[in-house]
Amino acid sequence: MNSALKWALVLGLPLLGSANADTLYLCQSYGGGQFWSSANCHNQSATVKRMVTVPDGLPFDQQVQLGEQQRAEGRRLATPAARQPNASNEQTSVTSGQCATITDRIRALDGMARQPQSMQMQDWIRRERKQLTDAQFRLHC
Repeated sequence: MNSALKWALVLGLPLLGSANADTLYLCQSYGGGQFWSSANCHNQSATVKRMVTVPDGLPFDQQVQLGEQQRAEGRRLATPAARQPNASNEQTSVTSGQCATITDRIRALDGMARQPQSMQMQDWIRRERKQLTDAQFRLHC
């Protein structure tokens, strides 16, 4: 591998913006297979999956290698980051305690709603229960 290519790989491919650049196409044949090509995929009865810019004058194998690296980087960037857990266990225990309290309160309201109540009382129970279920949602219970 020549030194210009090594530096291009190390520095994140700064040669891509140069005037001497080629376009490499990742094609998918109508049968499902994928291949790299320096010609447009349409000319080869295939669809374009990805286009990458590579330095001009490199052997095709090295251009494909650069294309695969750019493809892997694109996949890495497209993958959502893992969700970070809560910063403190104390906060988690407080939240789980709140969730348990809310769940108990909802059960009590459900028990009240099954008893004969006035219409106004049933409306109050319904409003209280809705507020509690909204709180459960906010806390991710």
